Amino acid sequence: MQHWPRRIAIVGVGLLGASVAKSLRESFGELHVTAVVRDPRKGEVLVENRVADVFTHSVAVASEAADVVVIATPVDRIADFVMQAAVASKPDCLVTDVGSTKRGIVDAVAMDALAAKKFVAAHPIAGSEKTGAEHSCADLFRGKVTVLTPSDQTLPELLSRAEAFWQATGSRTVVMSPADHDLHLASVSHVPHLASSAVAKLVCPESADLVGSGWLDITRVAAGDPAMWLAICQENRVAIENQLACLIDSIDDCRRMLKDHDDAGLLRWLEEAKTIRDQTKPSTLD
Repeated sequence: MQHWPRRIAIVGVGLLGASVAKSLRESFGELHVTAVVRDPRKGEVLVENRVADVFTHSVAVASEAADVVVIATPVDRIADFVMQAAVASKPDCLVTDVGSTKRGIVDAVAMDALAAKKFVAAHPIAGSEKTGAEHSCADLFRGKVTVLTPSDQTLPELLSRAEAFWQATGSRTVVMSPADHDLHLASVSHVPHLASSAVAKLVCPESADLVGSGWLDITRVAAGDPAMWLAICQENRVAIENQLACLIDSIDDCRRMLKDHDDAGLLRWLEEAKTIRDQTKPSTLD
């Protein structure tokens, strides 16, 4: 890989940040990782488990010698940390992220000329309802898609470096605009999370002992960190609201057919959903 990084800094070493470090260590071995953490005890555990070589609480200190800085914090903090890393890092440093929303982050960074020259926004579509470095793994990104959303200011050479970096984790990269990313993710990730949460809220004490695997499947993502998901909803508010309206329309159709005893219509509604589900498969590497 051209410009292969020997030193990386990771700001926010939870599930995704730690998995980045592990995947790159497994693929390339020689890699110096600086973790940015608020809690020194967490930093000591990261070093003890060889997720990181050193840790600091300072984004600036971590970024000084880094070839790549990965921002893996909640989405509402990413733009600020990108700008901090850009000021402190080398001229040829690549700054990237793992945020689940993109338009607000890219627009905010674009206001800072230096940060815009170093930043390529990214969203690895991988993860779990579990959080924390203790749940990280080296193959989290393998066979998954990482979406890159460059701005108008992103140089082609920097985008190529970002693609190579994320491909080194085992993922396949695709490029799209920040606005398209947020629209698509609202429909396939953000609204499904809210729907999962709504289903979880249907359970009452009398029915709790009756839940089965179907309920567990559909509510799995509702177990995700509420604060993290609040930040995602705030950042992608408009697209989520629009896609929620589509979901509500579909549920209203189902409700009307039940009320009107339109069994044929309800069967078609269910069959259409089954067909879409059967034909929609996650993208994987060949």
